[in-house]
Amino acid sequence: MNYKITNRVFAFVVFLITLIVYTMTVQPSVSFWDCGEFIASSYLLQVPHPPGTPFFLILGRIFSLIPFAENIALRVNMISVISSAFTVMFLYLIAVRLINKKVEGQKSNFQAIVTFCAAAIGALSLAFSDTFWFNAVEAEVYALSTFFIAFVTWLIILWNEKADEPDSEKYLIMIAYLVGLSTGVHLMSVLATVPIVMIIMFRKYLTDEETLKKTGLLFIIHAAILTVIAIIMWAGETDTAPPSYEAYKEIDTKFLAIFGGVSLIFMGTQWKKIFQRNSFYLPIIIGGIALVAVYPGVVKYIPKLINVISGNDVVMNIVVFAAIFVILGYLIYWSQKEKKTTLNLIFKCSLFVLIGFTTYSMILIRSNENPPINLNSPKNMSEVVSYVNREQYGDFPTWKRRYSQEPHQQDIYTEYSSDLSFLYSYQINHMFNRYLLWNYAGRNSTVQDAGVDYSKLLAIPLILGLLGLFFHFKNDWKLASVFLVMFIFLGYLTAFYQNQQEPQPRERDYFYVGAFFVYSIWIAIGVRGIIDLIMEFFKESKIHKHITTITLFIAFLAVPVSMLKVNYFEHDRSRNFVPWDYSYNLLQSCAPNAIIFTNGDNDTFPLWYLQDVEGVRRDVRIANLSLLNTDWYIRQLRDTEPHGASKVPMTLNDVQISKIGPQQFDPKMMSINVPPEVLKEYNVKDTSIIKSGKITWRMMNTMQYGNIKAIRAQEIVALDIIRANNWQRPIYFAVTSSEQSQLSLGDYLIMDGLAFRLVPYKVGSFYEAVNEPVLSKQIFNEPEGFSKDYQPGFKFRGLNDSTIFFDDNHRRMGLNYRNSFIRLALYYLHKENNSQKAIEVLDLMEQKLPRKLLPYDYRLMFD
Repeated sequence: MNYKITNRVFAFVVFLITLIVYTMTVQPSVSFWDCGEFIASSYLLQVPHPPGTPFFLILGRIFSLIPFAENIALRVNMISVISSAFTVMFLYLIAVRLINKKVEGQKSNFQAIVTFCAAAIGALSLAFSDTFWFNAVEAEVYALSTFFIAFVTWLIILWNEKADEPDSEKYLIMIAYLVGLSTGVHLMSVLATVPIVMIIMFRKYLTDEETLKKTGLLFIIHAAILTVIAIIMWAGETDTAPPSYEAYKEIDTKFLAIFGGVSLIFMGTQWKKIFQRNSFYLPIIIGGIALVAVYPGVVKYIPKLINVISGNDVVMNIVVFAAIFVILGYLIYWSQKEKKTTLNLIFKCSLFVLIGFTTYSMILIRSNENPPINLNSPKNMSEVVSYVNREQYGDFPTWKRRYSQEPHQQDIYTEYSSDLSFLYSYQINHMFNRYLLWNYAGRNSTVQDAGVDYSKLLAIPLILGLLGLFFHFKNDWKLASVFLVMFIFLGYLTAFYQNQQEPQPRERDYFYVGAFFVYSIWIAIGVRGIIDLIMEFFKESKIHKHITTITLFIAFLAVPVSMLKVNYFEHDRSRNFVPWDYSYNLLQSCAPNAIIFTNGDNDTFPLWYLQDVEGVRRDVRIANLSLLNTDWYIRQLRDTEPHGASKVPMTLNDVQISKIGPQQFDPKMMSINVPPEVLKEYNVKDTSIIKSGKITWRMMNTMQYGNIKAIRAQEIVALDIIRANNWQRPIYFAVTSSEQSQLSLGDYLIMDGLAFRLVPYKVGSFYEAVNEPVLSKQIFNEPEGFSKDYQPGFKFRGLNDSTIFFDDNHRRMGLNYRNSFIRLALYYLHKENNSQKAIEVLDLMEQKLPRKLLPYDYRLMFD
């Protein structure tokens, strides 16, 4: 048997199986959440939310031009499909090499096949795991980011075997380039820098095994002591209310002072052991330096350095950036001439990281061309610095665990006794451990905050992974420690750094898929470790091969086959057009030339996709309420005309916009003028409105700190838009917007479908607050195709199909449809006293939205 060819055949089969399954289950068009934004941004090379994904967009643009599918969204979705299949293949190749290092090559063809099968089981465990599969079938950055992790990990393992060859540094330079390139996808992959440097240090610079083991134990002791100190400090925090921002900073400073001081004491007393040539500390320290050099070094500080030196002068920006390349080029030449091998390699790697990072130039170039999506509008270097620093999202404390001032997150101060309790119970256990168990033990459901169901997978993959970790340390503690560090960085450290507050708007398991990649490697090693034990136990028996074969077969059934069976239905999106239809229906809920206020990602990003890519309802201007809290977005709505749509009217000038922010506000009566021609157009009969020429209502505050009441910038801007519009264009609020976000205008809103239209008269009772002529068309006139222009008529594709899976998010969106049906039925029943028509509406609702597939929600039952 030719070992190399057989290995490649196994790798190809693993790749092909994964590719086929993902292609069969990929989303056929746009998905919810960020996918619509990324696809639209790829198609027109636009500027998405910070810190940007320029390489993903460039790749998406290329895929969008290849006519292998009619739907542009599907073409871009295939980036995740293909990159994920390659990730699984790389996992297989990595696992084979790690196992081979343990057995020191293959002693027989049978041994080789056993290794290939074990590696394939581990690889396919990732392919069919819950989180990885979810990422693999939609146009999000996490699949491609995991591909970069897999690619650089495979390259460093390959280099580890060939490090003594004359041209081995080519692998390291390639890794450096890929790390730089990966910054243009997602920063998660940059965390692989630390384990990469650890392998380099272990292979080339640290050779004394005994010293390494002793200092490794010392490192663990120091880490344990520092952890205890952190626990004591967090356990002492018992805040029951959110402290001020200044208090946050004080807590951060206090924590860092104590924690850093103790760390320095340890280092001061043990500095000889820490910095000796063969210390286990060195790979961690140098790896950390390399990580900081890339992020924030290259990503944040290179743009900042250019801005400090040359300001916003474009020519000088280019000159300074070119000068950095020239300096690195000279340092490479000098170190080569002086035969400083290590420095030469460092300078080369630095150069290639920087080359990879240059994809960010697209953000600056395209922002200046004012594309429809131009988030943060980073048109000069200072704005690019703000963009990559994610300043839009504000600052948050590193060490303070509970810090939120959001009204819906205040239970964190009463439900948890301390920061330590919150860190462990929610941020670590609920927001990472639970996800790990989802993937390798079983997921209870797709409902938000669902628990673990061990009956799904019987925890077999989980147990095999733990065994794999044990076998890995037993056989090669150096590489085992490297992968353990990678798992911790991509899992627990990421959870700690993100400091997520409760509740989150959605599950966040996609952040940790890099850690799951490592865990599936351990599954492969675990399977091979069990086989080794069996072969050792039955080595004198002639049946050991039969037992081994049976064991491999059982492992194959218990892991990838079982995971495929358990997860297939929930991950099959091949006929799921719900996000596309919902976005289309929301746009068609708006009359021509309308302005619609949307609430969040799912009623905004897919709409951007439909407008920018498929040309649907480009006359409608979308005003996202969350983004209305930012000055750049307000200016864009006021000043730009995307696809020829009219500007959004405002009275706010640049100075006012630059100073806009939360404003103290006590509930009070407000008014909006209504011109006589508008009163006539809407046939207003309310004498008080006719006489005053205005509508009046009591506007409530939307924020409160103690006794101080306030409103956000979004309310200030929305009110200004409504007043400046002066009833010239229809104005809508998406049904997903809260009563507060609607400026307390509920008495003047009627339902046109999935949006409420602002009208210049009081709508009367709840049962009258519908635009019956329009809403009946939306519900009863489902079109065959779709219209790019205004055409009432909702699409309900697949919502009555039991063979299509709808997750918790889809079901929540489905409630908005049900709300429209019920509101119309109540209108017929109470306003027109037409029970037959009401029954007709309810019968159609059951036909389009059967209760067995989309159950009623208690909020509808008690409205």
